[in-house]
Amino acid sequence: MAVTRHKITDKVYYNSRPSLKSIRRLAHEGKDLQDPLLLFGKYIPEKCLIHFPSPRGVGKSWFCMQLCMAVAGEWPEFLGEKISLHGNTLYINNELSEAVIQRRARKLMEGIPKEAAKNFKPMVYTSRNSLAEDLPVLLQILEKLKPVLIIIDNLRMAFTGTDTNNNKDITQLMFMLLAFCDSSKASVVITDHFRKHTTSLLSESDLQTGSGIKTDLSDGDFFLRKSGRDKSLRILKRGKSRHFEEEDYAKLLRLNVQSLWFEVVEEKVNEAEHIGIKTIHDKEEQKDIARSLREQGRSYKEIARILGKGKGTIFRWLHKEEPEEDKTAQKPSNNRDNKFPP
Repeated sequence: MAVTRHKITDKVYYNSRPSLKSIRRLAHEGKDLQDPLLLFGKYIPEKCLIHFPSPRGVGKSWFCMQLCMAVAGEWPEFLGEKISLHGNTLYINNELSEAVIQRRARKLMEGIPKEAAKNFKPMVYTSRNSLAEDLPVLLQILEKLKPVLIIIDNLRMAFTGTDTNNNKDITQLMFMLLAFCDSSKASVVITDHFRKHTTSLLSESDLQTGSGIKTDLSDGDFFLRKSGRDKSLRILKRGKSRHFEEEDYAKLLRLNVQSLWFEVVEEKVNEAEHIGIKTIHDKEEQKDIARSLREQGRSYKEIARILGKGKGTIFRWLHKEEPEEDKTAQKPSNNRDNKFPP
């Protein structure tokens, strides 16, 4: 089929070629394909567009710089996640001044937890322009650098003037990112912020990321957020992925206040126990969380502990609505055999 030419900006075009093949032929062509190489375990497979939304102030930029250093430094893993593809990396900084990045780079190099090989380089491109304005220059950089990982920090600053919660604008924005990812042959991670008043929701909720199109059109997403147990603790949670099954549990990290490097505290934790759910007073929101936890396979006892409620209350919430009449008129049951499921 003929090549289709797409206009990305006034100076940049992207070519794509549609195809029509039978499933049998596609299966034959794909029989020798290997599993994707990994840049950060199942969080970031090769040649994928990954959406990375998180609340403000959790240390996204620190995390992204550390990941770039790990991939370029040929580390076998970072925070317990396998790295099987190494190479040059490019961190596109649209948020911080170069002076701030210089101070952070110095701090990270001083506290680096292991030796980094020098075959590849973690590069930083700092600009106050939008991604569309910088695209001609970036394409030249990509041609020379050939990075395996590109991190754009962050979506709002990279697309200044775009309504990042408008479906039409977001669709065009995501198409540009998909074209950028496809043409660069690298994995592209785009950082983003949670919407306001969503910090009490579990990370699976689209409400936190604004337009659901961001999630629909990306190849995967993951989240970094603060734990309510300690100001230095963070929750790292993988969301949807086109390549791997979703993960029910989260990883507990600590931001070392001396080195400012993240460290693994525990591999599998229940996210709901770390995000202050017990402080939620709205009953309907509590019920929604209870249903979500039950769908994840949690027992009534676990849900009751997480929400700070009785097991009987959780059972009633999940099976029927509580009656509206005055509960003081109800007599307590003396039936000792009336037991709730575990």
